[in-house]
Amino acid sequence: MSVALAIAAVAVGATAIDPRSLWSIIGRLAGRRRLRRDARASRAALPALVASLGSALSGGLSLQQAFAETAPALPASLAVPTRQVAASLALGVPLADAIVAYRGVVPDEDVAPLAIVLASFVRAGGRVRRSLARVESLLRGRLALEEEQAALTAQGRASAFVLVLLAPLGGIFFAISMPDYVPILLQRGRALLAVAVLLEIVAAVWLRHLLRVPRTGSALASLLDAVVVGLDSGMTFEQALRALVDRAPAVGRLTEARHLLADLALAQGGRRAFASFGAAGAAEARVAALISSSVRFGAPLADLLVLQADALRESDRRRAEAAARRLPVLLLFPLTFCVLPALLIVFLGPPLLSVVS
Repeated sequence: MSVALAIAAVAVGATAIDPRSLWSIIGRLAGRRRLRRDARASRAALPALVASLGSALSGGLSLQQAFAETAPALPASLAVPTRQVAASLALGVPLADAIVAYRGVVPDEDVAPLAIVLASFVRAGGRVRRSLARVESLLRGRLALEEEQAALTAQGRASAFVLVLLAPLGGIFFAISMPDYVPILLQRGRALLAVAVLLEIVAAVWLRHLLRVPRTGSALASLLDAVVVGLDSGMTFEQALRALVDRAPAVGRLTEARHLLADLALAQGGRRAFASFGAAGAAEARVAALISSSVRFGAPLADLLVLQADALRESDRRRAEAAARRLPVLLLFPLTFCVLPALLIVFLGPPLLSVVS
C-alpha cells in the first residue's frame, strides 16, 4: 500500500460531497494501478525474452533479427521497446545505445546482465546461449524471491489498507446518511477534520514503513549476478564490473562498485582495493574475501560469487519471514495511536458539536 493511495483515501473522505473530485481521484488511482500492472508483466516476461534471444542467436540469426523475431510473442509493454531495439540496430545504432529503450520499462538491474552478455557477443562472438541461460536463471530466481516476499506481507498489506480506509469510508457514510454532518464538519469542526487528516497521513506513512520488505542483501546480490554473467562471457572481474557500472546507473550498491573500480584503476593493488570495498559492510567483506581467496588459490570466481549471491538472497528471505511474523503485533501501534483517534473524531466529532451548540 503506497502513501499516495492512503492520502487519496483521506481526500475521498474530505471531498465526499464533490463527485467530480471523487471520480478524479479514482481515475488517478486506476491509472497508477494499470502502470504497476504493466511493469509487473514486463518484468515477468523478461526471462522469456532472454530465452528467446538465446534460441534465435544460437539458430544463426543476427542480433537485430533476434530482437525483431522475439517481439511479437511478448506482452505489449515489453514488445514496444523490443521493436525499438531491433529498429535501432537495423539503423546501425550501437547496442549500448539501442538497449536504452528498456529504461523505465524494466529495472536497470534486470537489463544489465542481458546487456553485458550481448555486448560480449557482439565484440567477440562465440556461443552465447549458455550465458543467456545463466541470465534467464538469475532473473527467474530474482522474481521468485520478490513474489515470495510479497506473499509474506500480503495479509499485512490488506489489513493496513482496510485500517487506513476506515475513517474516510465512515465519513462518506455519515455524509450520505446525515444532511448536517458535512456542514458541521467543514465549519465548526474544521480543526477536528485537520487533526483526523493528519492522523490518517501519519498512519499511512507508519504502516508503509512497517510493510517495507527488507532487502539489504538483494542489491549486492544483483550486482554479483551481473558480474558473474560477465565472467561467464569471458570478461575479467574488472571488465564485468565496469560493464555493470556503465549499463545500470541506478543499480543498488553502485557507489561501492565505483569506488572499487577507481581503486583498481589507480593500481593500488587488488588486496588494498578489495579491503577498502569490504569496509562498506559485512556482506561486502565476505565478497572481498572470496575474491581474494580466488585470486590466491585459483578457485573459480564465478561459482563462488553465485554461492554468495544465493546466500544474500536467502538471508533476505529469512529476514522477510521474521518481519511477517512480527507484523500483526506492530500493526497494533498505528491502530491505537492514529487510526482509532481518527475514527473517533470522524464518528463522534460532528454529533458532539451539534449537541454542544
